[in-house]
Amino acid sequence: KILLVWKHLEFEVMNYKDRNDTFILGGIEPVMEALDDGLVTLNTILGSRFCAPIRHEVTRWQKKLVLLSDTLDEWLLCQKQWMYLETIFSAADIQRQLPGESKRFFDVDKSFRQIMGETYDVPKAVTAGTVQGRKLKLAKHNTTLDKIQKSLEDYLETKRQAFPRFYFLSNDELLEILAQVRDPHAVQPHLRKCFDCIQALVFGDKPGSVDIVGMTSPEGETVPLGKNLKARGNVEDWLMAVQDRMQKVLHERLKEATIDYDTKERSEWILEGGHPGQCVATAAQIQWCRGCEKVLNADDTLQGG
Repeated sequence: KILLVWKHLEFEVMNYKDRNDTFILGGIEPVMEALDDGLVTLNTILGSRFCAPIRHEVTRWQKKLVLLSDTLDEWLLCQKQWMYLETIFSAADIQRQLPGESKRFFDVDKSFRQIMGETYDVPKAVTAGTVQGRKLKLAKHNTTLDKIQKSLEDYLETKRQAFPRFYFLSNDELLEILAQVRDPHAVQPHLRKCFDCIQALVFGDKPGSVDIVGMTSPEGETVPLGKNLKARGNVEDWLMAVQDRMQKVLHERLKEATIDYDTKERSEWILEGGHPGQCVATAAQIQWCRGCEKVLNADDTLQGG
């Protein structure tokens, strides 16, 4: 029964991302189930006193299925890591920023594709899973992919240290930005996580412009950021420049709003003053504190006390 099962059992090999020349293992539940049942049955046979005439054949198949099981463990781990990293290193910007890791990954990539191509040609599970040296090769690939993953995390950490607001983003979100580093608009979907009240940056009118001219809140309020602010170079550097300019501009606008408070009626100052909402809210609190101090320090207040 065991021999009959493994005579016909094949791996499900499927196309990866609809690519005709790239394959991955599909559902392996039938293979895993057959492995578990087969090893249990073989151990039972080996424990029987009637096993002597076929002990050599039973032992050979036991070793074969154990090897298949161990190889499959390494195989699935390698496939999982390869699928994750393949998406990352397919981006030209990541290859440019991590040349050493890219070279190591593509060495593994070439070997893994070859293994999967051979499996596509000969999908028989017990044959593909017991090829001499395949388990060792996949184990080495896993070690290499682990090192690449560690280097990738160290690289992301340097980006986060350069621009700490990147700590608000997951690894995948940050990689999505870094994979399109030449496209400054790639940061737009993630700005809300980096800056609590910025929905988007406003770029210049020309197509492909790198001039950052303003910032827009989730409520649709836009605050100009002045001139000569450009999205060039490393994304963490120009985002830090955006943060510095944002703080400088809001500080100036807050000063204007505070001074302007004494020149208008309060309702006119709030609704028609043209000051950003954040500056209006802060300046109003400044004026409230100033008014409280004025009343508390007044002579009649002190005498009344």
